[in-house]
Formats: sequence, structure tokens, C-alpha cells
Amino acid sequence: MTTHVTPQPSDSLEAPAAAQATVAGGATPALRSRTRAAWIGLVGVGLVAVLVFWVFEALPFQDLPAHAGLIALRHRFSQSAFEQHFFVLAPHIGPYSLFRFLGEGFVRVIGPVGAVRALATLPVIATPLALLFARRRLYDDRSPSYGFIGLALSFGLMTLLGFASYLLGVSVMLVGLTLWLELMVATDDEAPDRTRRELIVAAFAPLMFVAHGHAFVLFLLCAGVSTIATGNRFARILRIRALVPALALAGWVAWLERGATTPPGSLPVVPPLVPLFQTPAEKLGLLVTPTLMTRTGIDFIIAVVVWFFAVACTVLTVRSIRSGDGVKVAAEVRHSRALYASALALGLVFLALPHAIGWFGFVDGRLVPMVLYLALLGIRRSVLPPSFLRALDTGAPVVAATIAVLAMVASYRFQAEAAGYQQVLGRLPVNARVLNLPVDPNSDVFTAHPFVHYDKLALADRPLVVSDIWFHQGSALYPTPDNPAVRLPASYSESDLKGIDWPAYQLSDWDFVLMRTKPSAPQPTIPSAFVLEEHRGGWWLFRHTAAAHSNPAGDAHGLP
Repeated sequence: MTTHVTPQPSDSLEAPAAAQATVAGGATPALRSRTRAAWIGLVGVGLVAVLVFWVFEALPFQDLPAHAGLIALRHRFSQSAFEQHFFVLAPHIGPYSLFRFLGEGFVRVIGPVGAVRALATLPVIATPLALLFARRRLYDDRSPSYGFIGLALSFGLMTLLGFASYLLGVSVMLVGLTLWLELMVATDDEAPDRTRRELIVAAFAPLMFVAHGHAFVLFLLCAGVSTIATGNRFARILRIRALVPALALAGWVAWLERGATTPPGSLPVVPPLVPLFQTPAEKLGLLVTPTLMTRTGIDFIIAVVVWFFAVACTVLTVRSIRSGDGVKVAAEVRHSRALYASALALGLVFLALPHAIGWFGFVDGRLVPMVLYLALLGIRRSVLPPSFLRALDTGAPVVAATIAVLAMVASYRFQAEAAGYQQVLGRLPVNARVLNLPVDPNSDVFTAHPFVHYDKLALADRPLVVSDIWFHQGSALYPTPDNPAVRLPASYSESDLKGIDWPAYQLSDWDFVLMRTKPSAPQPTIPSAFVLEEHRGGWWLFRHTAAAHSNPAGDAHGLP
């Protein structure tokens, strides 16, 4: 491993790195062989991690079935008169544009379900690459250790929630932050290429915005903190001008999305943006979510170990970077100062944020992996004792392999829980209106709520109206006045059904009711207007007595 150190007069902050560079320069054949084996291992573990999304039929990743349905709906919208009657499609550039663009590209080749598998795969590939890129560019660290760290942290609660767009946005953001930190150091040193670097940041920043708005806001915070954390602060602040194009784009999109503005022909849907705060104990529990997926406890223990290691390395690194004037210390010292200052800022924001704001959930939890990424990226290998280096270089592959195998085994066990959904969803005819009531959407294998959006798998296959579509800029879909979803009671929340107040529902709006219970649960109680159409495992499909009998090859005639 080689560590690049810019020649500076501060011996106390450079001597360890320089000494390490000398040792690494004389690497023995045995060391080169071990390094080569580690890179091969990274590829092997990465392949196992990727296959988790491809080798099993039933997906345990909560939002992915919803994305499959929305991708299919948008793709066929121009030819579907039925869906045009209930929806308005109005896409424009914004914080989810990259995800929609990639989804449309994938669906043309591998279909909607294949598209979400590919979209979920991208963060698992992009996160290790982003961390490897950051370490090599900022610290000249050429070891594969951070690739393993990226794989391990690619499987957490947000992966299970199906937040593929956000996780991809975080990967893009990490690359953008790396470019920004390089620009900051080039500005400090008055490097001749600083203008070129500024242009690169100006061109890349809009990509961060269209990848994901939340990740873009986090980048802005980190960029702002890093300008004043170290170096020539006045010169650094001037470089914020590189972000003007991205900020202008964000401002324009915000103007388009202002207030209750909706496309012509659609009905304004403005959900209440009420913040929901958690207790301190619940907030503390979010710290294990970067690796938490299953109920085995293994990934919980791994999260605790990773945090302890990150904190210990942070203490050692921070001790080594406390002294020295801003522009007179090595570039890697300034990078570490900026990264740890950014991690501290994100940590404080995490403590202050609510857990949800209206429909936008897991608001604070999204920051936890970012804090961990920044803390781990800021480590200076040159100040770590040999035991810590061994833990980093041998522990990271073990952790990554354990997480990948755990995800594979858990996905295999999940198939039995999900059994029956294909047969039940297959009974839904074309052009049916389906009320989704996942009474028990949880899994005994995975955490989160994997069965919340399984109704969208039918939407991915044929034109339907389902009850829980996301109506906002991200989906680019908005309801017409005829869409029955606009008449659902305020108590309806597909991800958190605390009970079903049947009199509050206009049941004549729906041809079918799809319910999910525990496989061992008895038949749910349902109004007499519906009769049982199909039951398999924990899946129950009820048909309105006034609707046509199910005929997947034909059309539902609807209710009078």
C-alpha cells in the first residue's frame, strides 16, 4: 500500500506516511501475491453479493416491487387508454431523474422486474467502487480493503427497504465529494490544475442532484463544512461558485414543484408533511441499520463491531491531525480534517432530524451510513498500529463475505414465506381495480416489511389500478379525479395498517381486495360484498360480487 504525501514542512504530520510509503515501495513477492489474492477475493464476494438480487424469484426488498410496477406503467402509458383514464404522466428533470432514466433503459431489455433487479444491483457495485476511488484519490490507498467495506455496507436496512435510488445517489455523492475535496486542496496549494478541477466539479454536481435530492443536500452540507474546516478558508469559499449550475437546477425544479402545483388533468394531492420524531432509544437503534437486514443477530453484531472499529480509528486519526496550520500540512491531513468535520456535522443533523416527514420516511436513518462512510474514509493508515491494520485488511473481507452469504441464505429461506403470490396475483384480470391491504407485511427472516408492495408485481405485468401509488415528482404519476385512490380514508397506509375501518372505504371503487397475512393465520374477515377468489399461503384475493370473474387473459368489466 502506497500513501501519497504532498511535501510539506510539518515533519510531525508527514513522517509516518512517508515511512509507510518507503516500506510499501519495497513490497515482497509474498506481499504482492497476498494483495492479488485479496483483489480476486473482492471480485468473488462481489459476485455473490450481486447474485442475491438475481437467483431468487421472490424479492424481499420492500420498495422494489413498487418500482417494477411504476416502471412498467410509465413504459406502456402511451398505449394504455385504461391507465390514462386514472393517471397523468408528467415527468420532468428532478431529484429522481437518473433512477427513472435507468429504469426505462433497463425495462426495454430485461422487463420491469429485471429492471429493478438491475437497479438494486447498481449500488452494490457503485458503493465499493466509490470508496475505492475516494481512498485512492485522497490517500493514494491502493488496497482492496475499502472495496470490502463498501460491499458490507451495501447490505443494510435501506437495501432491504428497497431504497435503491437513494443508495445509488449516495455512491454518486461520494464520488462528487472526493472531487470536491481534491479541488479544495488544489485551491489551498494554488495548483495549476485547480481551474480544470473546478470545471469538473461544476459538470458533476448536477448529476448528484438528478441522482437523488436527499443525497445532494448531504453533499452541499459536507461541501460547506469542508470549505471552513481547514486550509485557505477564503479561497475555498470562493470555489462554491462551482456548485452554481447544480443549485440553479435545483432551484428551477423547486419552482416547478411549488405548493400544490400539479399537471393539467390531475387532482392535487398534497399529503400532510407532519414530522414524526422517535425516542432517544429508537434513535440509538438506528446506528445498527448500516448492516441490519435479518433477524439472526449476526448482522447486528457486525454493525456493532464496525462502529467500534470506526470510532477507535477516528480517535487515532483525529489525534494525529489536531496540530499544524491549515495549508502547511499534508494533503491527506486536510482531507481527514474535512471528512471528520463533515461526519460530525451529519451526526448532529441526524440527532435533530425527525424519523419521517409525511410520506418521506427514514429521514434521519439515511444519514447513519453516511456518517460511517465519512469516518472510515478519513482514516490515516499511517497512524494505525499494526493490529488495527491487520483488522482492516483481514477483517473487512471476512465481514463482507459474512454479510453477502447471510443475505443469500436469508433470501433462500424467504422464498417459502412468499410462496403463493404468483398464483394469487395471476388471478387478477387486466384493467382491474385492486385495493391492497397488507395486514401483516412482515417477514420472519428479514426485518422491514417486504410484502407491502407485492400488488405492484401484477401491475408490472398488466394494466391495473392499485391503491397505493406514490403521487409525486419521483414517480412522475398523478391521479385523475376518477382514480379511486383519491377517495381512500386518511387512515389508509399500506406500510402501516393499524386496522381496517371498512365503513370508511368506498368498496364499490374496487374490483378486488388483496390481503397479506401470516401463512398460518385464518381467513380475514371481510364485508359480504366480496367473495374469496384465491388463497395461497399468506395471500388472500377477494372479488367484489358485482365485478367480473377473474380472467387474466381478458378484461375486468368493472363495477357499475
